[in-house]
Amino acid sequence: MLNYIIWNVNPEIISGFHVRWYGLFFAIGFFLSYWCLRKIFVREQLTTNDADNLTFTTFFFLLIGLRLGHCLFYEPSVYLADPIRILYVWEGGLASHGGAIGLALAFWWFSRKVGRPFLWVMSRAAVVIPITAFFVRMGNLMNSEIYGIATSLPWGFVFVRDAVIQTNASELTNIMAQAGLVATDSTQALQAFLSNCLPDTAVSFESLRDILLKYNFLEQNQVNTLIDACVQANLLTTNHPTQIYEALTYLTTGGILIAYYQLRAKHNKPISTYVILAITFLMIFATRFCFEFIKNKQVDFEEDMSLDMGQWLSVPFILCGIFFVVMAIREKRKANQPEQ
Repeated sequence: MLNYIIWNVNPEIISGFHVRWYGLFFAIGFFLSYWCLRKIFVREQLTTNDADNLTFTTFFFLLIGLRLGHCLFYEPSVYLADPIRILYVWEGGLASHGGAIGLALAFWWFSRKVGRPFLWVMSRAAVVIPITAFFVRMGNLMNSEIYGIATSLPWGFVFVRDAVIQTNASELTNIMAQAGLVATDSTQALQAFLSNCLPDTAVSFESLRDILLKYNFLEQNQVNTLIDACVQANLLTTNHPTQIYEALTYLTTGGILIAYYQLRAKHNKPISTYVILAITFLMIFATRFCFEFIKNKQVDFEEDMSLDMGQWLSVPFILCGIFFVVMAIREKRKANQPEQ
């Protein structure tokens, strides 16, 4: 019976080459979105060159929005005190709500360039954006980041690469002995060794594992047994894989939008900008609002907030979704009215 999933994937595709799964997944998602967008644009009497221009503009504004969103929404005091650090992208830190604002700016610029309404451009892009969003969240999973709080559900993940434990030499020796990982006559040697190398503060599980492997207190095929023992002793937690929850939401949203667009196009029926945007905003941001209740806090100041920053930033987008629902209903009623 499944109790939890041990997740210990290397973020690098090939160790030492610094090519990461996150980057590969982002590229795949962006390419698939671009490929679908080209088909939509050709059908709607725009050119593939227009699709190229929008894709390039979107990529540029998206990256700026993602980075600035994190710097200004989550750590403003840090980055406003030292603005040059905004350029230190290798330190990490991207915010999807900032990315959404960046996308809106890209759509506004493109709408002026091609002479199409802003909401029309946004809606056609919205059909394909969930594809990229799905792959980005799967990249987060490969990085063992942005996961949820502890859970006892059978699909909880032990994120080994991000795990931190706090223990002492005596406790850890007893845990390993009870799990059959150390012989009885070796427990004193192990405890003495751990007394010298374990810090008083928390230590990353990876560092502890590597030390035990290096000095032959543990074999590679025993690592999962050690993880199991630490979970049972409450030194390691199993957490909600919220990256997967969000990824599945994006995949579902994209499937609904593509199906709606294709079915309406196939039967030569009007494709409602409002319907597309209502589905996009409500499915993505309303579910994001809910998922935040089971996600770990990203920054310390969120600990004292009734709703975290991700939830507050989602509220305007949810209100936009409600507005588009109202507009879609009015549009439908107007279409059903008999001509005078």
